[in-house]
Amino acid sequence: MAAELTSKGIIEIKLALNELNADFCYLLDHRETDRFAELFTEDAIYTHGARASHGRSAIHKLFDERNQAGTRISRHLQTGLRIELIDGHSAKGSSVCMTFAADAQPPVAAAMPHLVADFSDEYRLCEDQRWRFSRRHIERIFVAPGNKGPVGSN
Repeated sequence: MAAELTSKGIIEIKLALNELNADFCYLLDHRETDRFAELFTEDAIYTHGARASHGRSAIHKLFDERNQAGTRISRHLQTGLRIELIDGHSAKGSSVCMTFAADAQPPVAAAMPHLVADFSDEYRLCEDQRWRFSRRHIERIFVAPGNKGPVGSN
């Protein structure tokens, strides 16, 4: 980590990255595709298993198509965020996410987790002074029996 970062600067970065991760879950769950895609750098790489999306526009397209495919409800519960600051403009992170999902309208009677996954991230401070994901990789750890794999991979 660069020596020029103050304690206040470190706290501000970690709070911004915590908010970025919270926004990821919220915007995804509430189908706000435009705002969701803005969480990624223009050249971001977003992978989930073998599926890979390269660039913000590809990420936007993936989730826009998911939203257009029909009724879907999800809730992502993320925890255990660990952040490693590289310098004042880049960082790495890891966390765990548990997802509940169904192709139905709420309330959904069953509450079995659809997926528990590890998130491995790289973050970059962009020219507009917003932190964004430059890379996010999702590693599936526990998978519900009916889970057919990540959206866009079938």
